Amino acid sequence: MTASNFANMKIVILMLLLSCLPCNVTVALAEDDFQKIETLQRRAEKLVSEGLEQYDYHLTKARTWLDLAMTESYDKDDSGVITAATEQAEGLLDAMDNRKTDISMDTPHQVIGSEEVRPDLWEKISALKMNERFSCGQRPTAQAEVYLVWSGHEYYESGQSHAESYLRAVEDRIYEAQVAINNCKEPTTPTPLMEKITLSSDALFAFNKATLNSTAISSLNELAEKISKVNMLEEVMLVGHTDRLRSDGHPERNQLLSEQRAESIKQFLIDKGISADKIHASGAGSAQPIVECSSKLSKKEQIVCLQPNRRVEITLRGGNAVDANKGFVK
Repeated sequence: MTASNFANMKIVILMLLLSCLPCNVTVALAEDDFQKIETLQRRAEKLVSEGLEQYDYHLTKARTWLDLAMTESYDKDDSGVITAATEQAEGLLDAMDNRKTDISMDTPHQVIGSEEVRPDLWEKISALKMNERFSCGQRPTAQAEVYLVWSGHEYYESGQSHAESYLRAVEDRIYEAQVAINNCKEPTTPTPLMEKITLSSDALFAFNKATLNSTAISSLNELAEKISKVNMLEEVMLVGHTDRLRSDGHPERNQLLSEQRAESIKQFLIDKGISADKIHASGAGSAQPIVECSSKLSKKEQIVCLQPNRRVEITLRGGNAVDANKGFVK
């Protein structure tokens, strides 16, 4: 072998090694991301077990930052937004763990891997936070802030059309917060819920579909009858939720699926005579999981484990209280 051939062979080998290096680094970083996010999620759960209100503004914001980080980790994002979101969540959790009472309510309008979008929505969020009854709408407000940054990330990566479903989620949360604040009787007093009902999406829809199953009719008929008996009905809020799984590699489509499922139930209730202007339907995608399941499980095991996350939450607000044994009472 000539010296020239030997030198060329070394160059080829070096190029092969270098081409493999990013793959190994990416795998290692992804695993590190998952482990850190799961550790922070456990810290959030511990705070609740220690007595922190689960709808607390700062806790909700930290959890939503972690939802962003986890979703983008599954999508193998390399823009830097995963690290940025994780750092935001960690800072909030550190402050809550240390029982700080002066935690800043400021939220960055953009982070690494995102662009600032919709300043008009940021203005609406600011107005909500300045309201004296803000505590009644703190949870959806915190979600709206992070979702708006998330929208900026989607815009940064793929443009306006890709960010639209995320922006709709922001608008839904702003609406939800404003309704809660408007219905708040006294400052710092949460608006009482008349009743909250959770229906499993698996019993209502086929997997990855938004068309109602025939088996869903019975439970939805019962729901419609219950709503029709409520005097002074103010609002029926429908929120669709999905798990994080997507076989097509597009986790952002879970947002659209959750919206479509809520709209299907809304149309069913309208057909049963419930006033359309009393029903508000929205979707949360996979951003508000009830359970977390290891990605190391098989796909079949993950589907079973994540079942509680596939749901539709129905909140009834009105002038009556509900007693499960006695029906509707004043």
